[in-house]
Amino acid sequence: MRKLDKGAPIQHFVDFIRHNHHDRWEDAKEASPIWREHILYQEQHGLSGYTEAPIRYENSHIDHFKKQTLYPNLIFEWNNYVVDSKDDTYGARYKDNVVCNQTDNERLINPVVEDAQQFFKYELSGKMVPMDGLGDVEKERVNYTIDSFNLNEGSLMERRKFILNLDLSSFEGLTNHEILEALQPNGFISVVEQLLKERKSK
Repeated sequence: MRKLDKGAPIQHFVDFIRHNHHDRWEDAKEASPIWREHILYQEQHGLSGYTEAPIRYENSHIDHFKKQTLYPNLIFEWNNYVVDSKDDTYGARYKDNVVCNQTDNERLINPVVEDAQQFFKYELSGKMVPMDGLGDVEKERVNYTIDSFNLNEGSLMERRKFILNLDLSSFEGLTNHEILEALQPNGFISVVEQLLKERKSK
């Protein structure tokens, strides 16, 4: 999980809010696909906002980080939108079955407003764990976030493990930026950045 650089709402969203009566998410059934495409490709660069796995538009949806049922006043809040895959085993859909009240929702690390990379690190097994040096309250939030999104689900761990165990000698002569670009299609940018940081420190 990494910080999402949310921009200003796109004009289509602004116009929708200005000209439409809206109480329910269903009211945006025709408009929201346009918002989803912009968020996925312009703000999240084709990656899940929670797992960092590459996702396709046709298998994505807008998640309300703060659940609609708990925060009805934020249903049409641009900064509450994170695009994720339609997968029940991890990510947004998994979270929605775990988070039951506002207290739970507030415990989650919010990648829109917090620098999520300061909270997580990755073991060679691909497992996500709390970053070194965190206090007890922060560690609890990290572990709760990992559990609530099921971020240590087996397939996610395997994909991160593959990256963390890459033989970087095959990238000899390339800068870290060039390596990052070469590995971009694999997603999990935070994992790649950790790998490159560890490479530099050796």
